[in-house]
Amino acid sequence: MTNKELKTFRDSVSEYFEENKQEMFKTLARLVEIESVFGKKDLKSNKPFGEGPAKALDTAGDILHEFGFIYQNHENYMVTFDFGGEQSDKPALGIIAHLDVVPAGSGWTYEPFKLTVNEDEGKLYGRGTIDDKGPAVAVLYAVKAMKDLGIKLNKKVRVMLGSSEETGMEDLKYYSNKVGLPDKMLTPDSAFPVVNVEKGVSHIIMVGSYNNKIDGAVIESVTGGTVINAVPDRAYAIVKGVEKSVVDKKISEMPMNVRFVAEEIDGKIRITSIGKSAHGSLPELGENAITALLRLLAELPFDKGGAYDLVCELNKIFPYGEYHGEALGLFCEDDVSGKITEVYSLIDIEGGKYKGGMDIRFPVCTSLKEIYAKLDEHLGKLGQTYVDDDAMEPHYVDEKSDFIQTLLKSYKELTGLKGECLAEGGATYLHNSKMGVGFGAEFPGENNNMHGADEHIKISTFMKIAKIYADVIFKLCSE
Repeated sequence: MTNKELKTFRDSVSEYFEENKQEMFKTLARLVEIESVFGKKDLKSNKPFGEGPAKALDTAGDILHEFGFIYQNHENYMVTFDFGGEQSDKPALGIIAHLDVVPAGSGWTYEPFKLTVNEDEGKLYGRGTIDDKGPAVAVLYAVKAMKDLGIKLNKKVRVMLGSSEETGMEDLKYYSNKVGLPDKMLTPDSAFPVVNVEKGVSHIIMVGSYNNKIDGAVIESVTGGTVINAVPDRAYAIVKGVEKSVVDKKISEMPMNVRFVAEEIDGKIRITSIGKSAHGSLPELGENAITALLRLLAELPFDKGGAYDLVCELNKIFPYGEYHGEALGLFCEDDVSGKITEVYSLIDIEGGKYKGGMDIRFPVCTSLKEIYAKLDEHLGKLGQTYVDDDAMEPHYVDEKSDFIQTLLKSYKELTGLKGECLAEGGATYLHNSKMGVGFGAEFPGENNNMHGADEHIKISTFMKIAKIYADVIFKLCSE
């Protein structure tokens, strides 16, 4: 491909998008108005994720038919279509976006399930505008532009629209098992420039027991956390046999950014720990209410034995303010993906039974096998057993590959911004794919209120990403 050919292509698609901007808005509006939130499974009616996600895929099929594409609906798990190459060719590139969304929640200025075009602000408002219906529509028009302009591709691109990215990615698992994935894939459900590294994920559930036949100054219960993959912002303890003045004094001595409240209730004291929540991959942005409470309890004058001994041991291996698993012997880091992170996120101690939860995000220099070996060593001392829920090894695609270099080059040339590879602690749609990377749609420094009230995408971003996706499709499928 010559520079002249590339310039001609870019000029043509840029003009096409400008001429069809309002049509792009209308297509996005049709998808945003569908409340495609996970619902009741109904396999008899081909609704594996409920009414909303199925309706979104059906509507996407209608849109593709109107665009003149031949598509497949895979039992309402996913809708796919191909463009370019020969019919028998294996796709040279796969692009996957999702049409399911999280619930609207509260606090909206605009109607969440209606596209609001605010020309004065230069923004498109509505649930899914950035995650991921807006980027999906940008990809659809990137391919439609080439079709309408008569641009031929020597290799095939496959566009895949899923319906359960927000709820476990069962759509991708189903499609992978039934059809298989292209070797090279990108998703606009991430960030620019390119996310080529994703840490491994381990969600540990710990269980154990302790002697509950202790009287005197004791800890009766400790509870906290709501989900395993977030820094807990609340934790609670019920204690007895210790004066409230003693508890209050110790609270005043706690050197941490967590607030404690002690209340006398029926001859006992209820202690509430109030911290700050954060995603499990970014524990340094939160204040862990559970580990703060463990430290406070460990420093109070309870009688030895029972829950107090367990709390003291937990305080040692999950110390407040530690984010990288040092006390568990887990610490490791590398230049590609950074430091391991560890969050003690769930606790339930009561009636002689203990249950805890932990979120671990580990770099490419280690593995699940090595993580488990360390946990066996340290948790075994507490007599705890554990299971790993939803574990994944790290994902890494070499940034020197021609694939990634092509993506970075298009990004730099069309935006004027620095092109570089990024590492994430969270798992994207393509974590378990061979050559899958995140490529947009959020630009550095943008805040689109993803998953929050007044979710939006800038009109300029919406138009720009359509050009970027058209550019990389043209380059990767014209070779």
